[in-house]
Amino acid sequence: MGLYDRPQGPVAPAASVTSQPALNTQAAATVGPLPAQLLLAASAEAIVANPLNAAIPLSVALPPNTANEQNELILEICGYIKTTSTSNVTLKVYSGTSLTPGSNTSLATSGAIAQNSATAPFIARLSLIYDSVSGKLHGWFKFLVNGTLVAEAALSNVVTALSNTGNPVATFCLSATSSGADSTHITTVNVARFSVG
Repeated sequence: MGLYDRPQGPVAPAASVTSQPALNTQAAATVGPLPAQLLLAASAEAIVANPLNAAIPLSVALPPNTANEQNELILEICGYIKTTSTSNVTLKVYSGTSLTPGSNTSLATSGAIAQNSATAPFIARLSLIYDSVSGKLHGWFKFLVNGTLVAEAALSNVVTALSNTGNPVATFCLSATSSGADSTHITTVNVARFSVG
């Protein structure tokens, strides 16, 4: 496997006062952005934030590399979801870098899947292909949430204006919605793997 074939992991937050340990102190136990948790205390959709800097989403970036063009790339997100009430859970994958879901380009959704007071693993897998000549990223997706397999389908939107001179070429993030989440019924989305390559 060549260097360019290796999956890209989560994007580290930019160095800042809030993402660096203080002088003469031991760094926090978290040495990387995974695992990351999203705690839903309302039924509104929310993007999973980077645990090292909550002002940016947990994301993976596709770096510029001509060896990536016109080749299948797999975007994979795995973890578990824990609900504490009767709830439908929806996962969505976006292209973008905003914590506001509507500011990103929707690529894939699991749709609402029943998960009532349970803990279960999930997988989101997207098969992607792009080239800088057309500037487009196409693909298909499938999800497995609480034992429910979401049938494979084409991406919801085509990402356009991609260039192999931009760094990154594209960035991806994940959101979740839990219909039964409120201040006393927290839904936990734990992301253990988030990679593209």
